[in-house]
Amino acid sequence: MPVESIKIIKQGSLILDTFETPESGLLALKLLSGVGGGSTVTYIKTDYNILVDTGFDYEIDSSPQNLVRNHQDLIYALERFSLTPDDIDLVFITHGHQDHYGNLELFPNAEVLSSIPLARKGPIISKGVKDGSSIADGVRVVYTPGHTFEHASLLLETKKMRYTMGTEGAGRVMGVRELEVAIAGDAVASSAHYAAKKSWNYNEDFISDQMALDSLKKIETADYIVPGHGNIFYNFLKPRSPGRS
Repeated sequence: MPVESIKIIKQGSLILDTFETPESGLLALKLLSGVGGGSTVTYIKTDYNILVDTGFDYEIDSSPQNLVRNHQDLIYALERFSLTPDDIDLVFITHGHQDHYGNLELFPNAEVLSSIPLARKGPIISKGVKDGSSIADGVRVVYTPGHTFEHASLLLETKKMRYTMGTEGAGRVMGVRELEVAIAGDAVASSAHYAAKKSWNYNEDFISDQMALDSLKKIETADYIVPGHGNIFYNFLKPRSPGRS
């Protein structure tokens, strides 16, 4: 069956926007302002309960207090959707940066999946899955190297969904057709990076801008994109057929 629902459990943030450069004063102000830089955490409901990335904020802070704070933040975020770590069957990690895998120890009963290169390289223990393989109904792995060599994203095929909005005296139902959704990790750092076709290339293990651009072509069919550090957004670069929303 296709994917039943997609939930943004925790929206990530970026410590640098597309037009900014990594100056110490700017980075300090962002951190003082509460920008933690953790990844977006996405929940997928299909024949398995899947979590994509685990959203660790302030990765430069190695104190026990920051670890506890991150654990609590993710647990509370899951609770908002009536979920606990024990409800998660699979955790898919897009790549080996701590802001994407840092809360992984909260899910000891879940199977951890990643690309084969990440499973071989570490720093996490995971089961590698092949490029193009399905890990659940309506969920396909797509290798998207560039930001890192081992980076992988997910392409989802959803069923029709609906949202019921409570109003005074009645309810309003809004429908959504079947969609393709890309959970892109840092292949798309944010909607602004996607619009500018800019890679997040400040990490030491960055591969190349050309490889990153080639990877974008693998997910350009998606109707919506979940970036590595932001909220789900409409794929404004995808050509639209008449009558399609």
